[in-house]
Amino acid sequence: MRFIDKLRDAQQQKDSWLCVGLDPNPELIPPGVSLKTFCQTIIDATHEQACSFKFNLAFFLIYGPEGYATLADMIAAVPDGIPVILDAKFGDIDYTAQQQKHLTFDLLKAHAVTLTPYIGIECILPFLQNPDAMVLVLVRSANRFGNDFQTWPSKESPLFRYVTAELNTLEQRYPGQIGVSAAATLPRDLARIRSWAPNLPFLIPGVGVQEGDLRSAVQHGATRTGIGPIINLTRAISHASSGADFGEQARAAAEHWVNAIRRERDALRV
Repeated sequence: MRFIDKLRDAQQQKDSWLCVGLDPNPELIPPGVSLKTFCQTIIDATHEQACSFKFNLAFFLIYGPEGYATLADMIAAVPDGIPVILDAKFGDIDYTAQQQKHLTFDLLKAHAVTLTPYIGIECILPFLQNPDAMVLVLVRSANRFGNDFQTWPSKESPLFRYVTAELNTLEQRYPGQIGVSAAATLPRDLARIRSWAPNLPFLIPGVGVQEGDLRSAVQHGATRTGIGPIINLTRAISHASSGADFGEQARAAAEHWVNAIRRERDALRV
């Protein structure tokens, strides 16, 4: 089944736009808890609320071979019907991108991957060879400062608008395979990107610890065809507690955010 179809089904069945992110920070994992136990506990505690899971590659690679093996095991441990995103932010020439694609879809068996587009379309095309997969291209990042490249040469005609236009064009050739990563920490730009790309699914980071605008994420997140946003919460859920109750606290946090998203959505429908 295609990522886009798995996502739609999971969102409808669970009435949820919540994506649970796993960035297993060794400084925040409870003492004495292994990487694998931590990740499995978070998945078990939150999968009933999640329409997707997002695994941050960097936070697994820092554990060395154990981290890579655990990442593969945890992707496989996500219940059937819930799509998995590998948050790698790959972005390289075709020669390298082919290997990144092989790693993502053939070895790790993720369903979608995040990419950075600075190399250009060349870094995206290899990932589109798998018709079931989706690429989520970084258009507007969560950091409020230091992302000057994205706004060059002007606020009125920024580079991220050009990137969005190119993704719209690419989507015509690869329908259902192109998405956008745009952060809730910059709500005005999130709204602009939605107006430029009404049909592209949105991965929206930045809500929670980064204090992004949840209302804006809900208001501008859904596509014109009814695919809801993938609203990612990571530290606010998976690291809701650094104690022995981290699983229970993750479940409670996931329920809180699912309900918060529903309230915002219902308020907009009134």
